[in-house]
Formats: sequence, C-alpha cells, structure tokens
Amino acid sequence: MTCGLALGAVGSAVIAYARGPSVLGILVAGSVALAFGVAPVGTLATDLIVGIAPPERAGAASAISETSAELGGALGIAVLGSVGAAIYRRAMPSDLALSGLPRGSEAARATLGATVALAKRLPDALGAPLLIAARDAFTLALHVTAGVGCAVLLTAAVLSGIGLRAERPNV
Repeated sequence: MTCGLALGAVGSAVIAYARGPSVLGILVAGSVALAFGVAPVGTLATDLIVGIAPPERAGAASAISETSAELGGALGIAVLGSVGAAIYRRAMPSDLALSGLPRGSEAARATLGATVALAKRLPDALGAPLLIAARDAFTLALHVTAGVGCAVLLTAAVLSGIGLRAERPNV
C-alpha cells in the first residue's frame, strides 16, 4: 500500500510540474503512474479490513469498507475540485468588464467552459486574450490541485507505512 500511494504521489507530482511543448505526454505519464499506484490500494485496503474481521462479521466489514471508499472518493473529488475552481477563479483577470468585453462577461471567470463559450462569440481581438488568460488560469489550477493531491498521497503513504508496519497479520 505504501509503495502504491508513493507511486500515486509521484504521478501527481509529474502532473503538478508538467510544462513544455510535450506537456500532453507528460500529463499522460503522470496520470498512468497515479492510476497504477492508487488503483491497487483500494483492493489491498478491502482485503486487509475483511481479513482482520471475524468471519461472521466479514460482510459488515466489507460493506463498511466499500462505503468508506465511496465516501472518501466523493469527498476527495469535491475538495480537490473546489480547490481547483477557487484557484481558477482567483487567477482569472478580475477586470473582465473593463477590458472591452460585453456586460455579463464576469460569468466567464467561473469555469473554463464558460470562458471558451464566451470567447467563441467575441471578435478575435477580444476572444484570443481571454482564452489565453483562461488557459493560464486552468493550468495554474491543475498544477496547484495536483500538488495538493501529491501532498495528500505522500501523507497517506507515510501513515500507511508507519501504521501497517506495526500490525503484521498472523498468516
């Protein structure tokens, strides 16, 4: 588990620092490392939980493990998504209305999709700089969110290494 979480942290770090002309390949490599590291952790955790439970309680232990995994996944996505959205909004220019954009353009600060939709309706002289600002804000949000994910995974790796070292199952 510790190695899987550490590999996931490495994948997140790769995503956090992905830059340059071949950024797509770097992002794919980071995502693959993240997936290969984290995917087995759920299976190992469930096996550990069910293996420790008495046989008559194995079903309940499995249900609690599955519920915890679903809740943790949803909570993680919500927290990291909120961090990313907050970074994106903060990184977008706050003077959108003053830069020649039509009224109501402030909504473009909310999401990349809203910004792209607005930019398509604008002349190139206004839409192109808006798209550049939105892409830069999104990239910053992705890097910060991946960095936060990396820190969480590293913390989990250290805690699992310490916690699982103390408990050895009697096989």
